[in-house]
Amino acid sequence: MYEELKQTAFRGAAAAEKLVRGFTGSQPSLAPSDLSRIRNFLLPLFDVYLGAAVHATPVVEALRTAVPNANIVAAASGLGWQVFQHHPGLNRIEQVPDPHRDFWGSVRGLRAIVRSFRGEPWCALTTGWNQRSRIALALAMSGNGVRVGFGVAPALLHRHIDPRCSGSQIEKNLRTLALLGYSTPQTIEPRVYFTEAEARHVAELLQDDQQRPRIILITRTSGGQPTAWPDERFLSVARHLVRQWNCRILLPGTERDTDVLQGLASEIGPAALSLAGKTTIPRLAAVCALSDLAISVDTGGLHVARSQGLPVVVIAPAWQDSTEWIPIGQVSARVLKGPWFPPPPPVNYAIEEVTVQQ
Repeated sequence: MYEELKQTAFRGAAAAEKLVRGFTGSQPSLAPSDLSRIRNFLLPLFDVYLGAAVHATPVVEALRTAVPNANIVAAASGLGWQVFQHHPGLNRIEQVPDPHRDFWGSVRGLRAIVRSFRGEPWCALTTGWNQRSRIALALAMSGNGVRVGFGVAPALLHRHIDPRCSGSQIEKNLRTLALLGYSTPQTIEPRVYFTEAEARHVAELLQDDQQRPRIILITRTSGGQPTAWPDERFLSVARHLVRQWNCRILLPGTERDTDVLQGLASEIGPAALSLAGKTTIPRLAAVCALSDLAISVDTGGLHVARSQGLPVVVIAPAWQDSTEWIPIGQVSARVLKGPWFPPPPPVNYAIEEVTVQQ
């Protein structure tokens, strides 16, 4: 009942907007010829998951290819800001509050971007994890642009894609351009960029013999979904890598992971280095670029590793649809996964079906 009332309210808001903009002559045209002339694009990037932000990066590359002279401006905060802040495909990126934290501050920030378009036609593109109704509502209140993409409140978008559609996150995000009449590849690999200064910082942080293979073990999860692998199994793998190939073991994580990762590093020995709380997202990308292999559970760090073309071994949960997030069919990825079973997973589920020997 509550959801029905919300959708009714959104339909009412959309009808009111259409009436007002029609009366003032500011209703955007959806004619194919007019859509093809749009050169200003606004990307709201308020992703709450790192993987979602990374998997949105191909949209910028695809849009830049489809419209070479496009003016692409990102409105971002949090993880979206970190992932996209150095992206060369953007004309610029602006820090704008997440509408769920500061709705009116977000509207003001979006309006400032729209004003920079100087009255020219513009389009807002919402990717899969920027489908929330408050984002669409804030965009509707920011000006008279065309709004296309994913949305849980379809009435607030001029053209939309059902968030429940099939395909990987990358494939689904790229479909947003088809709403404007552009054909794009089904898949483009994600990419996170970093600066030379960040690369130098990471090189100083690692401070090791570059002749040793560097192996990243991504052991911590965001907690959003049950995708963990037992720490004792990571420990066994790490000890084997050190004993067999004299590898350098890198353990990235957030500040809250400090105690756990320092404990793991101590058990592995002097070949291990905890990076807990020591890397931003671009610096984690630089760590991946300077490494030889990542062994990872299905979490945000895995997608950052993929964004650098780093070979990865993925310890994947049996219950999750592999086509959504996992790099299936990539020659640089080996996916280890048990027999599929339907979600939700059991309480306290861990990926015990994947063994150390595998």
